[in-house]
Amino acid sequence: MKAIIVSAFAATLCLAPAALAQSDKAEGFVTVQPVGQWLVGQFIGQPVSNQAGERVGDINDVLFDKSGQISAVVIGVGGFLGIGEKNVAIPFASLSITADPNGKRVVSVPLSKDRLQAAPEFKATEKTPYMRAKEQAGEIGQKAADKAKELKDQATKKIEGLKSEPKN
Repeated sequence: MKAIIVSAFAATLCLAPAALAQSDKAEGFVTVQPVGQWLVGQFIGQPVSNQAGERVGDINDVLFDKSGQISAVVIGVGGFLGIGEKNVAIPFASLSITADPNGKRVVSVPLSKDRLQAAPEFKATEKTPYMRAKEQAGEIGQKAADKAKELKDQATKKIEGLKSEPKN
């Protein structure tokens, strides 16, 4: 699901005016990824560190405006494996994108882990398929936990009933 959104977003970014220089002028199609431009799919899930090299979160989403310009990056901070995590949006311009000695992309922000965790939570006004799936998974998980508790209580009552029956 996320791949569809990422692909659509990447296509939107590729059709931005700056990319038209390397496009088929007759149709406006981009035929090759321009140098210095990245696919957003490569950023979703990308670890984000602070200037001290401490991992502070992961990129969960990217906000862009009608002109195709990236305005903010949504970083998931806190929690473990997405549980208890909150989203914080920071201006795209505040990111530093460099490469390590092996050429691997490194995304960093000039904020401490504590500052990001204390930041106000970002609330999306539209839901992606990924967000809807995550909500549904949470609801299914809660129903399963409720059913397990119900079955445990029934089993406990049955065992107590068997213990209180007279033995032959």
